[in-house]
Amino acid sequence: MGNESAFNKKLAAETNLDKVEGLLDHLNLPPKLIDFIRANHRAIQLVIAIVIVVVVVWSLYGSYRERISVEASTALSAALATKPDEQADALRAMADKYSSTSSAIWAKVELAHLDMKNGAFADASKKYAALLVDLQKSNPLYPLVLFGLAQSMEAEKRYEEAYGQYDQLKNIQGYEQIGYLGMGRLEEAQGNNEKAIAIYNDFLLSLGDDPSSAQVKAEITAKISQLKTGK
Repeated sequence: MGNESAFNKKLAAETNLDKVEGLLDHLNLPPKLIDFIRANHRAIQLVIAIVIVVVVVWSLYGSYRERISVEASTALSAALATKPDEQADALRAMADKYSSTSSAIWAKVELAHLDMKNGAFADASKKYAALLVDLQKSNPLYPLVLFGLAQSMEAEKRYEEAYGQYDQLKNIQGYEQIGYLGMGRLEEAQGNNEKAIAIYNDFLLSLGDDPSSAQVKAEITAKISQLKTGK
């Protein structure tokens, strides 16, 4: 019985190998490729197994990230819906729990906004500055955080530093007006009306002949006239 069992196992192995070789011949593969597959079939099987494992793990990780992202978004909405005196704590807890998500970044932005609202301008500046360190310039949140930093520095009367942030904003599409007006406003606050006028004129030049900017042009032109007359 023992010999028969061993014989059967050997026959089964040979039969399976024959099937594989027959399949290779049936696919009309180049002889060299067939020889390579036969000589390295163990390694090929291992590579295929690794690829399958990687695909499965990546798929599971993608599902996990998607679930966490949804949970974080829901948690952010819940934190923003809390009572004003509880909101900061709720946002901090949410940001800590879901620190690797974009919703956590939004929570930190909202915390900085709360500092601004409460007059804690120095704390707001620190939060905005910390956020900018980890944000890519291509991130849609980047100009928003940069604007927050400029505003908080302006509120602290750190005019030179705030000017630098507004100067960056004027070069970002969609934030040009905020940047130019911020720079001009800072010069006005320091009594540098001539510099403010020069900045506003640069802004007018940047607008070109775009008809949609007619109202903005009229407002800036009026501001320039007021500065020139000292009114």
